[in-house]
Amino acid sequence: MNINRILVATDLSEASENALRCAVNLAKKFKSEIVLLHIFEVPDIDENAKRIISSSFLNRDIKRQLQEAVQEVEKNEGLKISFLTKDGDLFNSMSDAALETKSDVLMVGTHGVHGIQHLTGSFIAQTVNCTPIPVWVVQKDSQIIPYQNILVLIDELLDNPLHHFILNMALAFESKIHFVFTTTPNEFSVSNMLEKMKNILGDKGIQYTINFIADHPDKPKSLLEIARDCPAPLIILDRNGKDASGFVPIFTNKHSIEVLCLNSSNH
Repeated sequence: MNINRILVATDLSEASENALRCAVNLAKKFKSEIVLLHIFEVPDIDENAKRIISSSFLNRDIKRQLQEAVQEVEKNEGLKISFLTKDGDLFNSMSDAALETKSDVLMVGTHGVHGIQHLTGSFIAQTVNCTPIPVWVVQKDSQIIPYQNILVLIDELLDNPLHHFILNMALAFESKIHFVFTTTPNEFSVSNMLEKMKNILGDKGIQYTINFIADHPDKPKSLLEIARDCPAPLIILDRNGKDASGFVPIFTNKHSIEVLCLNSSNH
C-alpha cells in the first residue's frame, strides 16, 4: 500500500509549518498529494450565523495564507497540493476530513514539551483517538532529515507487527529498523513473532536490531534513550485500538523525535 495522500492539519503556527515540511519530505519519496486542512472552530450555532462567521475578515485572511502556502509548495517542490477548510468541532472535523479526502496519514504539529505540556499532550492523544488513519506527530523543533534509522515499539504481541507503513518507510528510505519490545525475550509467543519478522525482513533485505526493555521501570524513557542513541528521527508505535493517552510522554518527547501512531485495529 502506497502513501497516496497526506493530510496536514495546520493552524499556520511554527509547529504546523514544520509538519508541512515533513509532509513535503514524505511526498517527494512516495509521489504523494498533500492536502492542507484548517479548521475554524465554531460553536453549535445556526447555519446563518456560520455563514456570517465564515465570511469574516479573519477567515478570508487565513484562506489567503493557505493559498499562498499551496502556491509556494507547488512552485518550489513541484508537488500536487491543495487546501481544505472546515467549520465545527476540531476533532470530529479532522476525522471527517481524513475520510473525505481518503488520506493515508494525518500530520499534526505540536510544540512538544514547551508551554502547557499537559494540554499539548491531551490534544495529541485525543487527535489520535478520534482519527481513523495513522497520525504523524511532528514537533516544532523536529529535524526533518532522512530516516536512516526508524525505531518501532512493540508494546504487545500483534498478529502482524510489520504494518505496511513500517515496511514502506524502511524500503523507501533504506532505513534500518530498531525494534523495541516491552515484553521479555524468553516468551514462546515472542520467539514465534521474531521468527516471522526475521523471514519477512530478510526477504525484503531490511536491516534491523532487536531490543528489550521489559526490565526497565520507565519504559518511555528507555525507548527514547534508544531512539536518541541510534539516532532515530522517527518512532513508530501501534495503539491497536487502545487509548493513546499512555503514549503522551512519547508524543511530546524532549528530543523532538517525530512519532507515527498506527492503529492495527482498523485493518
